[in-house]
Amino acid sequence: MMTGGFEEKRKEERVYFSPGENICGVFVFPDFERFSFSALLLDLSLGGVHFTLKREEWNALELGRQLVLARLVKGDEIVCDRAMPLTVRWILDLPMVSSVSVGCEFDELPEDDRKKLRSFLTRESAAGPGRVGDSAC
Repeated sequence: MMTGGFEEKRKEERVYFSPGENICGVFVFPDFERFSFSALLLDLSLGGVHFTLKREEWNALELGRQLVLARLVKGDEIVCDRAMPLTVRWILDLPMVSSVSVGCEFDELPEDDRKKLRSFLTRESAAGPGRVGDSAC
């Protein structure tokens, strides 16, 4: 079942990742000081992020929920370790799949964070032809 709207709203170029690329986000809930989880990112843009979680790990996520992307990691490299606030915009939970997909939108990124993300996205899109796209988040 799809929760949330799925009309095209994306304004930013998106870079897609395969699970083997090991692009991982560490997320925290702003209202729980120490609770965090990590998830493999499927795609990322200056507008938002799409990740998957095992079904049993997603029970605290719902539409409109505030999250913080606290760290972005590629393998052993810390790409960004600044708190970037997000809002859950859609959740895709299909019973025949073992994971749940979640799409989040960044909440007004400061220019320094945008520059850091833009640099990472430019580097990643140059590294893999055909990974840049513009489908909806």
